[in-house]
Amino acid sequence: MFSNKGSAHPATDLSAESATLNNCESASALPPLERLIYLNEDFVNKTLAQDPKYFTNLTLNQNPSILYIGCSDSRVTIDVVTESHPGDIFEHRNIANSVTLDDVDTLAVIQYSVEDLHIKDIVISGHTYCGGIKAVLSGYDSLTGALSEWLAPIKQLYDDNRATLDAISDPYLQARTLTEMNVNRVVNLVNGLDIVTGARDNGQTVNIHGWIFLMESGLYHDMKITKSAN
Repeated sequence: MFSNKGSAHPATDLSAESATLNNCESASALPPLERLIYLNEDFVNKTLAQDPKYFTNLTLNQNPSILYIGCSDSRVTIDVVTESHPGDIFEHRNIANSVTLDDVDTLAVIQYSVEDLHIKDIVISGHTYCGGIKAVLSGYDSLTGALSEWLAPIKQLYDDNRATLDAISDPYLQARTLTEMNVNRVVNLVNGLDIVTGARDNGQTVNIHGWIFLMESGLYHDMKITKSAN
């Protein structure tokens, strides 16, 4: 015979599952911004139920293990696909994961990560199906303003390697090749920054890695171009 204790668990699980389903259905009916607020509150309530000090502990310190410089593309979320948690990754994203010597925003992020957080590993990551790369390959002349200026270094990279890239007939492979070239460009640029070389001269370990996120499989690929010395 089934005991009362044994029969109580399925009922509780079904109730929780039903509540979660109802929450999802309620959230999906909301406008986008209201949905974010709703889901945020739902996340907080669930998190505090498991750990009442979770958010209080977040205020104490941050010790991320890597700086991740990636693309702003909404489909590329390293936190989600690596099941990372708040505090694990110091993250900076922009169009086509680019870095330039006059980009004060990104340079400040790198400086803070190296000098204050003492991060040892900086990952530069591109991704397949990147809109910025696609624009450089097929629509750069139609771009204007800040977007045209921002993508100019990648356009120059394309022009410098036009013979190689134009010889690739497969659009996917052509775009992926330019993406990897751009990651390599940024890895070399970051590796030569005074922020990085100065830290190494003072005995600090700073490794610059090049990755590409394969959107079609959900997997990150290490390009094996890590720089660890000046």
